[in-house]
Amino acid sequence: MLTYEEALALVQAQTPRPQVARCRLEEALGLTLARSVAARCDLPRFDNSAVDGYAVAVTQPTTSNRPTDPHAAETFKVVGTSEAGRLFRGRIKSGEAVRILTGAAIPRGADAIIMQEDVTRDHDRVVISRSPTPGQHIRRRCEEMQRGDVALPVGTVLQPSGIGLLAALGHREAPVYRRPAVGILTTGDELRAPGSRLNMGEIYESNGALLAALVRQNGAEDRRLGIVIDKPAPLVAAIRRGLTSDLLLISGGVSVGDRDFVRAACAKCGVREIFWRVNIKPGMPLFFGKRGRTLVFGLPGNPVSVFVTFEAFVKPALHRLMGMAWRDEYVTPAILDGPLHVSTSRRTHFVRVQCQAGENGVIRVRPLGGQGSHHLRSLAEADGWLRVNSDAMPQVGDIVQIKQAPV
Repeated sequence: MLTYEEALALVQAQTPRPQVARCRLEEALGLTLARSVAARCDLPRFDNSAVDGYAVAVTQPTTSNRPTDPHAAETFKVVGTSEAGRLFRGRIKSGEAVRILTGAAIPRGADAIIMQEDVTRDHDRVVISRSPTPGQHIRRRCEEMQRGDVALPVGTVLQPSGIGLLAALGHREAPVYRRPAVGILTTGDELRAPGSRLNMGEIYESNGALLAALVRQNGAEDRRLGIVIDKPAPLVAAIRRGLTSDLLLISGGVSVGDRDFVRAACAKCGVREIFWRVNIKPGMPLFFGKRGRTLVFGLPGNPVSVFVTFEAFVKPALHRLMGMAWRDEYVTPAILDGPLHVSTSRRTHFVRVQCQAGENGVIRVRPLGGQGSHHLRSLAEADGWLRVNSDAMPQVGDIVQIKQAPV
């Protein structure tokens, strides 16, 4: 049976390289740039005002209305208005002012902006008590970047701020690694859709919703393929539909029970088995295969096993398909604050923990009760995970490395 490390290495080796596509900015959130993006224009494109106020000419020759004392009051005649998108067409002379709004182009001849809070206006005159400094409150053309500069480098994961920057530079699309489509198929005669009426022996199907949420959380597109009964023919038909996705997730039917048909159905659909079963708990009966570029994961049926195998194996594959570097997430140091009750039947265990801030900001973690693969409540309560090997079991008080759950 493969170790966790061996299985992860096989998943990473078999995951194909990401594919490049052009994506509209409104659909690019969370995607990774496949190429650097250059500025299509200067930013800002022209000198403009950072505030609402009055544009004046400070450095022009002194006239009779300008006092030599910089602290003396000074009067300007208002000769026009400059608004965003509506330019003042004239040229400011010494002793004149133009009413200007934030973002509006600086009128010709003006070299300073006086904030409206710092003036007193009387009809077409404004009075200031202190002479402005040349350049004050003016955003200069190209102060952020020039046309042709690299706006965002290759490998940038697009967040709202980056999308806003590209839009401000005139881009409607971005060259990104394509968002993978993930088919989600759940199996089981006993499964019924949430909200429906249950008969004895039936349960609500939860793995589909769980997997769809995990897929979306990791930036991929979820494709729900529904519930399939435990019979070979319907399962084969459903798997064939799912193989049009970049990645197919099948929950249930991968163990050794009389009605576990997933492996055989995958083989009939041309899926090459790469491994089956991993020496972990929960999640041991994990299947991984491939047909063409499509990766196929046969996940166990218990919901905690589904969560663990997705995080441990599917998530790294999704990161690679999206052009994102994968890094082990078990890197946060913490003090083990409670005993571990872990069997030696599996080498690697994934333990749900609760985290608490201790002295000097050190995290203390305590394993939750109810570590069974069917215990959804403790899965929801966990705010961290501890990965341990049964042959190197930490003791209470030891420093361990944990993965904290997203906030």
